Amino acid sequence: MSIRSLNIYWYLIPVAFVVVLDEWLKYLSLQRLPGEGSLVDPGPIAFAIHKNWGVAFDFPFRLEFIILFSIAIGIGLINIAYKNRFRHPGISFTASVIILGALGNLYDRIVYGFTVDYMILFARLAINLSDIVIVSGVVLLLLSSRRTKAHKRIHPDEPID
Repeated sequence: MSIRSLNIYWYLIPVAFVVVLDEWLKYLSLQRLPGEGSLVDPGPIAFAIHKNWGVAFDFPFRLEFIILFSIAIGIGLINIAYKNRFRHPGISFTASVIILGALGNLYDRIVYGFTVDYMILFARLAINLSDIVIVSGVVLLLLSSRRTKAHKRIHPDEPID
């Protein structure tokens, strides 16, 4: 493993900090913020509690299914992170970012029975910091895997650092 691939994992510390911060904000939000139904004219960004009982975009599913599905996806991402840790540390890192964000929302589902969203965007979309971490990780994973494929096409015998 190269020094570069070892150093990339240090960037997970701030990501983990953001997820811990998100859990703290969720706790405070549940204590102090009003429900989103009380928002009269929310504007582009408002802060209120939205209890997400489903999956993305409030698509309804049973809690047990969501938890089991989240764990299965997490195991798949752990497998991706582990298998790519030496040859493709960027892919491994971004899979780890997604795992960290998903752990924040999985924790909510286990403890509260729903995901706590506290940022309401444009009076329609309810999110939290873990959602932002997950989406950022997915975008970075797509970019990283695209870079890996392009590099392999140009240099088929050369490993990617």
